[in-house]
Amino acid sequence: MKWLVTALIATAIATLAAGAAGCKQGLGERCQQDSDCSSGVCSKSEPRICQGNGSGVDTTQIDAAPPIDVPAPPPATAP
Repeated sequence: MKWLVTALIATAIATLAAGAAGCKQGLGERCQQDSDCSSGVCSKSEPRICQGNGSGVDTTQIDAAPPIDVPAPPPATAP
């Protein structure tokens, strides 16, 4: 019976240790501060998400402009 109690305590300690170590968020996942991200870069605007580093691009702001995927329609001609 002692071995069962010891095994349960060891399992609980291992589970707590794994949870305390935590894991870092990947690119595009939500964050609150830079240390939350595996890349070390959390965006400064809402929604705060992890961004890549070392791309040579300022990644502190999110470009929320939609991409242009269709050309503008031709101007209407008057009869």
